[in-house]
Order: sequence, then C-alpha cells, then structure tokens
Amino acid sequence: MVGDKGITLNANNNNQQPGTPYEKSVHNLHHDQKWQEEASVGKRVALYRLQGELGRGNFSTVKLGTHELTKERVAVKILDKSKLTPKAKKMLAKEISSMESVHHKNIIRLFEVVETYTKLHLVMEFVNGGELYHRLTTDGKMKEPEAKLAFAQILSAVKHIHERNIIHRDIKAENVFCGPRGIVKLGDFGFSTKVSGGEELKTFCGSPPYAAPELFKDDSYSGPPVDIWALGVLLFFMLTGQMPFPADSIAGLKRSILLGVITAPAHLSLPARTLIRAILRQNPSERYTIDQISSAEWMNGTSINGGLCESWTLTPTIGTEKEMSKEEKAARERLESLGIKAEQLEAEIGKGARSPLVATYRIVIHRLLAIPNNVQPTKPQKSRACALL
Repeated sequence: MVGDKGITLNANNNNQQPGTPYEKSVHNLHHDQKWQEEASVGKRVALYRLQGELGRGNFSTVKLGTHELTKERVAVKILDKSKLTPKAKKMLAKEISSMESVHHKNIIRLFEVVETYTKLHLVMEFVNGGELYHRLTTDGKMKEPEAKLAFAQILSAVKHIHERNIIHRDIKAENVFCGPRGIVKLGDFGFSTKVSGGEELKTFCGSPPYAAPELFKDDSYSGPPVDIWALGVLLFFMLTGQMPFPADSIAGLKRSILLGVITAPAHLSLPARTLIRAILRQNPSERYTIDQISSAEWMNGTSINGGLCESWTLTPTIGTEKEMSKEEKAARERLESLGIKAEQLEAEIGKGARSPLVATYRIVIHRLLAIPNNVQPTKPQKSRACALL
C-alpha cells in the first residue's frame, strides 16, 4: 500500500545525489515538487505520468500513461476503491489473476498493479488502434480475407486461455483492440473466471447480444462453449456489420437467441456461412470446438498456434545467463543501463505485477518484441464503448 502522492521504491544511495535514471525517478517521486503536485491532482502515480482519458465506466476510468523510465505508452485503468462493491472487488481479483496467468501476443498484457490509499491502478499494454467495435461501426464490415486473419488471432488467444482453464465470458468487439500491421488483441478480463476439471458455472456474465442460449435458461453451464458462441456472434458482426440476433429489447433478444434462426447475407461465402452456423448451434455439446473451427474450410491459410510467447515470460529468470533467452538478456542489459541491477530485479520477482521493477522488465521486453522501429505511434483514439468494470 502506498500513499496517493507516490510509491515507496528503493534505490541505492537514495540519500545521495541520484545518478542512474532509476535512482533519479525514485528521488523525484519523493522530493521533486512538480512530481508531487502532479501526483496530488491525479496526473501521476508511481513511475507513470497520466495524460488523456481513453474511456470511462461505472467504477473506473482508463487513461493514457507514459512510463517514466522507458517512455512506453500504457493504458492505466483507475478504480476508486470506495466505489467497489464486494462483487466488484472479487471480479477485479479474478481479472488480475487471469491476466497474470496468460502469455500470448494476442492478449493485452498486464504490466503492473499500483495500489494507493484510495485507488487501484492496472497498468496495461496500450494498443493504439482502438476497439474493433469502433472500427466496424465506423468503416463497416470487413472483407473475408481481412476478417479471417483477425479472427484467427482472436481464436488463438481464446485457445490459450482455455488451455489454462480460464473462461473469458465477455468476448465481444468492444473487447478486441486493433494494433499495427493487422494485429488484434483480446482484452478486458473483468468477467473472467478459472474453472477446474468439468466445473460448471452459474453466473450470467457478459453482453446480452453475445450471450449463448444456455445463459438464458437459469441453469448451470459449461464455460468454453459460452466463449465459443460469443466468437460466432463476433465473426458474424465482423463479416456483416450486423448482429445475428437483432432485437429491440432484452426480452426480444432472448426470444431470438433461443429460437436460433440465423439469416446470413448473400454476400457471405458458403464456407463462412457454414462455419457461423456450426459455431452458433443451440446445443453446447454440438457447437464447434476451437480445434474444429481452426480446421474449418473458411479458416484455410491461417494458423492459431503462433501466438504463444515462448522466448520470454512475464517473470524474469532466476539463474545463469545460459538459461535466459536472447530477448531476456537484451532486456536485462537495458535494465542495467537504467540502473536496475540483476539482484534488485530478482529480489522483486515474487511480487509479480505488484513490483515496479518487474513491471519495468515486462515493459522493456514487450517493447523489444512488439514494436518495430519503423512503426510510428499514432494519436490514441478515445473509445466510444470502453469495456470497464
């Protein structure tokens, strides 16, 4: 727990004139008047300077931030602790746990969790293209080749979380974010949950237009098929710019989903229509699995097995350099240049996202792998429907 004006960080010779960038940042957090003023008015927290608002929800605000040491832009989800209900706190804990457990290039990365007396900050990867929802409602439906490449990435991300027994429960266009070079990323794990074995769920979660029919039957349900159904609705939306079950009310939507009649536009190819109908089957046991979707005719030419980040992990390696990937070695060299020594980093590993040093490691290695030098940052878009707690 830290005060609202900063965070307690330890640097060598903190009482002496600071030398390295890390030591200077620690010194400024506690002694620089401008930094203190920015923190007091919500323009700075820990090692992040906060800028424009990206979105807003019932309990939270998302702001664009800049990491002081690396200058990396991040998305900072800020939650007012006094407004969080017990249910919201439980959901938040699950969200953090889920994001700490996943490791995939098509999933938004969690860098750090900063808690002050009054607020909780989730520092995450910033994707500058905005929501897929905004893209579809602004530019219209996607052409099938473009949709196929984007959908394969989302499918790969869902396969990754399901293999770790995590159910997203809120897959929708508002929670898919567009990056450079056709990259898309799945985000917002606020409704996610972890299951064990064949455990069934009972809570209705997510957005009604994406809800599977079994969610309307007031009974327990299996998690993976619910995510699969949402993928089918998302694919329909991507290819048509419309929802498969249009309705003017929740009651009408429920009737439409339970009836299960899908009218696919004539411009869709036969393989696309076949796949959508195979995903949006009423009976969860008959619904296509992720492997069946990836093997469908419409998915020819794509692969969903390339998203796992095998060369590095969210947690730094403890051991000799021989046990480290070349990416981790490069990241550690960068940390050394910032003034973060190997022994300092390794002492913080157990804290995970609660450590500013581990967060800096994550940001550095993310930059090394994710952003080519020739990609110029673009002005962030303000979300029209930012999905928040």
